Amino acid sequence: MYKIVLLFFCALFLLLDVEPSQAREASSAATETESSAYPKVPRPNYKRYRGNSRTRRKRLGFFRRRAARRKARRNRVAKPAPRKGVISVDEPKGVMPKN
Repeated sequence: MYKIVLLFFCALFLLLDVEPSQAREASSAATETESSAYPKVPRPNYKRYRGNSRTRRKRLGFFRRRAARRKARRNRVAKPAPRKGVISVDEPKGVMPKN
C-alpha cells in the first residue's frame, strides 16, 4: 500500500510545472550573487580557540592504573631486556688460505 502511495506522489510531482517557481528577474539574481560574493562579516584568518589544550591529563583511576601496570609487567616478561655490554659473534665460515 505504501509503495502505491509513494509512486502516486512521485507521478504527481513529475506532472508539476517547475519553471514558474524557478523563474526570477535578472536584477534580483544579480543582487543575490553580489551579496553572496561579499559577505558583511569578514572571514577570520586566525586559528580558532580550541579550549585550554595545555592542561595536564588527570591521573588514571585505581582500576585503570592497575590494568596498565599489569600490561606493562606482561610486556616486560614477554620481551626480556637485551644484555648490555656483551657482543656475540658467530663462528667463522670458510677456511684461511695456506701460505
